[in-house]
Amino acid sequence: MTSTSTDNEFRIRGLEVRYGTNRVVRDMSLSAKPGRVTCVLGPNGAGKTTTLRAGLGLVGRYAGECHRPKHTNILLDDGGLIPGLTVRQHVTARALSVGVSTGCVDDLIDTVGMTDAAAMKIGKCSMGMKRRTALAAALAGDPQLVVLDEPSAGLDPEGIRWLGTLLRNLAQRGVAVLMATHHLAEAAGMTDDVAVICGGTLRFSGSLKEMTSGTTTGSLDDAYFALIGGEAR
Repeated sequence: MTSTSTDNEFRIRGLEVRYGTNRVVRDMSLSAKPGRVTCVLGPNGAGKTTTLRAGLGLVGRYAGECHRPKHTNILLDDGGLIPGLTVRQHVTARALSVGVSTGCVDDLIDTVGMTDAAAMKIGKCSMGMKRRTALAAALAGDPQLVVLDEPSAGLDPEGIRWLGTLLRNLAQRGVAVLMATHHLAEAAGMTDDVAVICGGTLRFSGSLKEMTSGTTTGSLDDAYFALIGGEAR
């Protein structure tokens, strides 16, 4: 069951997702709290994206309880970018779709560093520029929760650093930020809380400090690989 309310925390409890006879997510429980960045980590095929999609009500059939705030913005896949639109047209369309004034469009574009490219057709943008455009659209409407799947895809190191600052700023404004990634260095630099998924099951859920406290190095890498071992492939 998926529900929305004025409660701004994202929660999944006892989630199970099956595709035919294949149970791809089992007994999954995790949360993302307002004012914090939560990273869902795991190797490719671990069940991260399926978990997020189910929690957002985008998977047709599942068991368990899923709750999200009413004002939730999502960036999955390519963000629905249309090559023939300009950057400004795409962000404008997103603003209209969530019922907010188009007066915010230039500010959103500026927030992601795309002001000079606002009139460029998306089809001519680099991968990093496309990702920034999709991020601008995902921020429209003053969301209570922002859910991002591999948000740094296509960004260079400078762009990844910029993304971390952007997400930290969102959290400081009280937004709950939930992102899935398999890049540990990226996660270590921007997250407050961590959920580790492998083989469709939850291996850890808690703060970054709690996860790394059991290692001699204090490294997220060491804590992560200790949890999933040879299943990282």
